[in-house]
Amino acid sequence: MRIRIEIFTLLVAAFSPVGAFAADFPSTSAPPVLSASPVSNWAGLYAGSFVGAAFGSFATSMPEGASARGAAWGATTGALAGYDWQSGTFVYGLEGDIGSNYLVQKFGAAPGLAANDAESVYSMHARIRVGYDMGVFMPFVAGGLAYDRTDQSRGAPLDFDGQTRESAGWTLGAGVDAKVVLPLLGRAVLRAEYLYEGLPTTSYDLNGLVLRTDTAIHYARVALISTMNKDWHGSPEIGPAHWDGSYFGVIGGGAGQGIATQGLGVAKSFSASGPIGGVYSGQNWMFGDAMLGIDGAAMLANVVGHGAEPGAASTNYQDFLESDLRGRAGYAIGRFLPFVAGGLDFGASQQVDNATGNVKANQPVLAGTLGAGLDYMATERIAIRAEYLYSHSLVSESTHLDSDNCCSQTRISNGVRVGAAYFFH
Repeated sequence: MRIRIEIFTLLVAAFSPVGAFAADFPSTSAPPVLSASPVSNWAGLYAGSFVGAAFGSFATSMPEGASARGAAWGATTGALAGYDWQSGTFVYGLEGDIGSNYLVQKFGAAPGLAANDAESVYSMHARIRVGYDMGVFMPFVAGGLAYDRTDQSRGAPLDFDGQTRESAGWTLGAGVDAKVVLPLLGRAVLRAEYLYEGLPTTSYDLNGLVLRTDTAIHYARVALISTMNKDWHGSPEIGPAHWDGSYFGVIGGGAGQGIATQGLGVAKSFSASGPIGGVYSGQNWMFGDAMLGIDGAAMLANVVGHGAEPGAASTNYQDFLESDLRGRAGYAIGRFLPFVAGGLDFGASQQVDNATGNVKANQPVLAGTLGAGLDYMATERIAIRAEYLYSHSLVSESTHLDSDNCCSQTRISNGVRVGAAYFFH
């Protein structure tokens, strides 16, 4: 499942999950594979997606016991958005991002130290950027705040003894943006950057076993970004709707889920519900009034439920992370665009046995999703969306909540979302 999750999140970042990709569908004369845009103005709104490598440095210890240090390689994918102002050759901006991480450090047992795993689940950054306009290139430095969700658990078969913590730290980095023209995607910005993230020392209570852990993460990321383009299709007044191009926006709503678990000769199920919200983006290609596109979302969630699982009469469930990657098909009727969509959905939940205190801090689910909705072009570049989504687990996943051999779990979800997106025509 770990391999499937990593492949899926890499695909999400590469094709959207939140990738606001291109500015325009190409003309009949194909652009070169990689060529510089002559425009050097960097001011305005931008958004996109990133993928990269993560290198984590971890140090953990038990009170009055042994300590250990280790480092691990992993991956990160996610979405970013920001706004730049320009004064002469200097560029100043604010930027935020959210990324899903696959980064696990395993510590073996040692005298005075129990075997345990430390894992970075997701991270968010709010940064100030300062850059220098060199025409098609803009080198920059950036720094600000980091907010991470991490968990630590005992090693198998006691990996249900764990705790999840959220903490605020700091980040500093540098990179370079380059304006390019790409086949199919048109005008875009490519970015290469390095980020360092420092987190405070955090204590984890692993069902009575206390560990104190220091975490520092290095990221090497590449991003594909869409920017504001002064050449609008129409006038500043609201004109005909143009549905082609890339878009990026915010989305939120609620979901109801049914969780079914089988094992130990019995089957148990319960329901959960709660809010979800985050960002979404994609790319539309128009063929007359017909639309084909790709679309993705990355969201935080608080879908909670309470019920029984095999071997656990009382459990608490919280779905805390949702992302999806879908293909879309629709038909434009003036300023309205009804559509259907289908693809993959990835979620992650935390589950707790209330009797024993055992915790499964990061229980993944990979599901297929289908849905339908309606986009409305409210202004020249702002589209409003309302949609319904259904998803069902593609495979059963072992929970390992109270035993390394238990149990098999699936999920069904029904969700309703509304959003608003900016089109980079």
